[in-house]
Amino acid sequence: MEAGAMGMTLILGGAFFIGIWAIFLRKGASVNVSQGMSAEGLRNANNTPGFGRAKNEFDRKLALVEERRRRREAIESRLAIDENERIANEESERISNKLAGERENAERERIAGVMEAERLSLEQEEAERLRLEQEEADRIAREEEEARLAAERETLRQKEMADAEKLRLKEIKKAAKQVELESREAAQRAMSELQQRLAREGARSSDVQVSLMWNNYNDLDLHIVCPSGERIHGGNKISNCGGELDVDANVRAETKKPVENVVWPEGKAPAGVYQVYVHHYKKHAKRRTRDPTKFQIITSNGGELMEYNGTLTHGDPIKLVCEFKVATPEERAAKKRELEEQLETVDNPEIGAEESDSKSEEVPSMPDLDALSEELKD
Repeated sequence: MEAGAMGMTLILGGAFFIGIWAIFLRKGASVNVSQGMSAEGLRNANNTPGFGRAKNEFDRKLALVEERRRRREAIESRLAIDENERIANEESERISNKLAGERENAERERIAGVMEAERLSLEQEEAERLRLEQEEADRIAREEEEARLAAERETLRQKEMADAEKLRLKEIKKAAKQVELESREAAQRAMSELQQRLAREGARSSDVQVSLMWNNYNDLDLHIVCPSGERIHGGNKISNCGGELDVDANVRAETKKPVENVVWPEGKAPAGVYQVYVHHYKKHAKRRTRDPTKFQIITSNGGELMEYNGTLTHGDPIKLVCEFKVATPEERAAKKRELEEQLETVDNPEIGAEESDSKSEEVPSMPDLDALSEELKD
């Protein structure tokens, strides 16, 4: 209880006891016992206010005082509550303001940190971009230098390869000429034997002709694939392009020096590529023949003779021996006229002397001319 309320209680209590004391001390005051302790019985005979009325008045005033006290206490309590609420609100507001300030500071610090991070990131990105640009420039410069050096090396390599290729082609041409010369010489050496066998079999000759020779009783078959794709052999002796297998040897082991021959009419062989195959068709065991069997192919292409050698054993697959390209009949006729002129030059030394300066490189060697002479006579 507060000091004011305590003081008011003491004052009222003191007044009450003073009033009681004054009542008992008044002269003429008598108490009617018969009336009991009721408030009316406390009245005097002269009908003056007695103790009961004073008590009632005192109670009323005490009630008013108590009511005022309660109201004051309620007001004070309410004021205290309001004050506490105000203080709490002020404290809450202070705390809120403090928290808001802290949040604002934290937000400012966060924003500053973000901006600093962005600044650092931009600086790093710029530094990285500059580094990449420098690296790219260095790479481009390096690649250009490497490309230049590579181009120089490639130019040098190409030159070396070109020189090597020229040398190789020269050697190949030299070797090819040597092989061709040897083949022609071998063909010329074989021509006499071939002509004897062809004459023995009554075979024909022309500007395009393929002959096969071997030296035992085995049965080898000559196959020619024409430019049209048609195949000339023992089962198809006459082709639509005019080629004919006019000699098919050793079907019954007739001779130890057999020959097969495919020929086209003079100047009628179609232009194009011809393929020459040899097949070991049968081994005549009764004749005690042995394998492998060596053979010779001699081709005449517009008067140009070539000889090829090979071996086959019975059971081997058919073998591609060679292929050659036949010029058009007009080109072959022109070449034949040229060869005849060359032969005429050889037969007439005076003409040859006059034309030796202009045609010295065009005159073939004597062995070739001999072979061509024999062929033209045939």
